[in-house]
Amino acid sequence: MNNSEFYCLLIHYDEIATKLGNRNWFEKKLARNIKNQINDLKYSKVQRFAGRIFVNDIDYLKKDVYINRLKKVMGVSSAHVMLSIPASIDLIMKKSIDLLESYKNNFNTFKVLTKRQNKSFEKKSQEVNHDVGDLIRSTFDKQVKLKNPNLEFRIEIVDDLAFLGFEQVKGYGGLPVGTGESALSLISSGIDSPVASFKMLKRGVQLSYIHFHSAPATGEESIENVKKIIDKLSEFQSTKKLFLISFLDVQKEIMSKAPNKFWVILFRRAMIKASSIIAKGIGAKALITGENVGQVASQTLSNILAISDTCDIPILRPLIGYNKKDIINLASDIETYEISTLPYDDCCGFFVPKHPETKANINVIKDCEKDININIDSLCKEALDQVKDI
Repeated sequence: MNNSEFYCLLIHYDEIATKLGNRNWFEKKLARNIKNQINDLKYSKVQRFAGRIFVNDIDYLKKDVYINRLKKVMGVSSAHVMLSIPASIDLIMKKSIDLLESYKNNFNTFKVLTKRQNKSFEKKSQEVNHDVGDLIRSTFDKQVKLKNPNLEFRIEIVDDLAFLGFEQVKGYGGLPVGTGESALSLISSGIDSPVASFKMLKRGVQLSYIHFHSAPATGEESIENVKKIIDKLSEFQSTKKLFLISFLDVQKEIMSKAPNKFWVILFRRAMIKASSIIAKGIGAKALITGENVGQVASQTLSNILAISDTCDIPILRPLIGYNKKDIINLASDIETYEISTLPYDDCCGFFVPKHPETKANINVIKDCEKDININIDSLCKEALDQVKDI
């Protein structure tokens, strides 16, 4: 590695380290995704070394921009703004004080955390902690506090270099997007489906999105809100492919032929049928939904079974056992909650009967469908022809 002095980002991952035989492939995917996330920012090289990823020669004045973007790269567990210097204890101590000089009024307590990849370094990690910590304490009149300090000063000694810094951000961990094949996410402008999508992105799954709307019976708000949500989710993956399905004619046909207590189940079955056709058309291996047991009437186990029966590819439901508060907290964290709570008419919610079926019988549902004339293939062809890269 370059032994001159420069600012860099030192990136740690966690789950990738367990991949043993194909760890190299996961690291390459992560490095590529990091490059995509910062492609308009200054850096000289993204380098994989010693179980870490380094982004060298960054623009220190834009350090917050770098780390806030890297927080959203799946697979990153933490990203640190570091000064890279030749590894010697004297230089480490001098540069530690230099780094903290402009920050000395922003903390009262601190701790030093040293990690050594280079075990032949002149001092052990605890000795570095003691020496640097004692110098910081005496120079700035600060107090050492090992639990919950105001500032954690980090030193990593890798090969013949030392990396010093105290600015960091926690990432979401997980696996790099693109390592888990691809899926199609059924997305509304509600709270749950964006969070379900996020959970699958965290597992490395590349997502495309499909949205069903009832315009012009409902307004355009749900479509616009979905686009805003996908903009947010695209901060975790670089592509944004959206299939829009006009669903009003399907709903009218169902409502004219079937008892109203079955409407929502029949709506959902038609959505799943259409989504599975489109998923196969784009090579997606599964569907993703935001369903959650017991949250609404259509999401009982009996109804979920009746809805799933119409699909021959896996339907993944990452929120199936979550409580609503946990979903809301995560939606707030990924910044989709405020968008999801904007006014809109949901294509199913707009036509929900007063007393929907909660324990659907598959055979009864299939009998209802015999009288319903829906051209799902035509819907899907139109959607595939008009897919929007937003």
